[in-house]
Amino acid sequence: MNKPRVSVVIPAYNQADYLAEAITSSLEQTYKDYEIIVVDDGSTDETPAVAQSFGSAIRYIRQENQGLAGARNTGIRHANGDYVALLDSDDRWSPDFLRTMMSLVEQNPEGVVYYAGWRFIDANGKDLPQAPSSRVVAPSAMYRAMLKSNFLIPSAIVMHRSTIVAEGMFDPAFRRLQDRELWVRLLRKGYKFIGSSDCPVYYRVHASSLSTDPQGGLHAVLALVEKHFGSDDGQWKLWTEEKQRAYSGAYRSCALTMLLRQHDWKASAHFLLKALEIDPSLADDVALFYEFSLGSQPPGYRGTPHKIDLFANAKEIESMLADLSPLLEDAGLLSLHRRVQGTAFYALGLVSFHLREFPLGRNAFGKALLSRPDLFCNLTFWRTWSKLVCGYRGYRHLSKVRKALKGI
Repeated sequence: MNKPRVSVVIPAYNQADYLAEAITSSLEQTYKDYEIIVVDDGSTDETPAVAQSFGSAIRYIRQENQGLAGARNTGIRHANGDYVALLDSDDRWSPDFLRTMMSLVEQNPEGVVYYAGWRFIDANGKDLPQAPSSRVVAPSAMYRAMLKSNFLIPSAIVMHRSTIVAEGMFDPAFRRLQDRELWVRLLRKGYKFIGSSDCPVYYRVHASSLSTDPQGGLHAVLALVEKHFGSDDGQWKLWTEEKQRAYSGAYRSCALTMLLRQHDWKASAHFLLKALEIDPSLADDVALFYEFSLGSQPPGYRGTPHKIDLFANAKEIESMLADLSPLLEDAGLLSLHRRVQGTAFYALGLVSFHLREFPLGRNAFGKALLSRPDLFCNLTFWRTWSKLVCGYRGYRHLSKVRKALKGI
């Protein structure tokens, strides 16, 4: 048997309901130079029978439960390919995933980790309305971006196997966020991550894929930062810029986790305050406050008109901003409050515009201007406000008039 170029590693733990679909999507790849390794991490359901039903089309390995990091590491150790493609057992690929990724490899041989975007599907494999995630970051900016937030999923990753092995693979001590821990470790050493805006991956959102232990997630993200940058001793002004960014990103993540997973606005505000204390520039983070405006809207629906009460979220945001004011004053950051307030209302206005809640959007933009007069110079702000005031038809009419006047 010839050595394959790529080894597909599928870790599985009690995923009998979805595993067959993941394996089948691997077998249907238009790129053919690969092998498939399924690592059964001590499943107690029908996972072994599902995997073994594919016979010699896959390599099946069963082990005692070691967690996701341990299962992926077992697959990587048994891999024969120069590259490893990760696929979670409840996700699936489109037929051109490996062809897309290996084309990226050939065009960028200096990379170590290659990533793509993904689409959202429900438990039954049907498309969900959330827009595909296809963020691509320049390799030179990837490390700073990863410290701020994790925007990669394992099923959209292809890695250079020998480099990953040399760097210790996934850390089994992390039962959660083991992928992000590895990305930070690699990026700190200067390895390149190369991205594609294509979305040939389908990320499945179902009950067991959503963590029921948000506290575990909080502990994991803080443990990750502590491992690489040391503990939070409260002496933020004495830290390196790198450590400041890592901890502010961690607390930013905690704030969003408490909101999305538990709908706990007060706990979310607590972590937001810590993030702002470390990095006041987060007061301008429109993407962060856009997520606040979406509240606890579930994955697969975020940014859509489904499963959201935008008016309730607006009230929560106003209450959160009121609660933050004395806290920021106690921290010596009261001057930051108006900027936070302006950005929050700006983001709320953007969400209102996208969801066509125009009166709410106009109100939010008005409040944003009162707190942040600098938005007068923001072209996106004015274009959006024009649409909020005139409506889509009115805005298009004004655009035609403006173009006609330019031609005179």
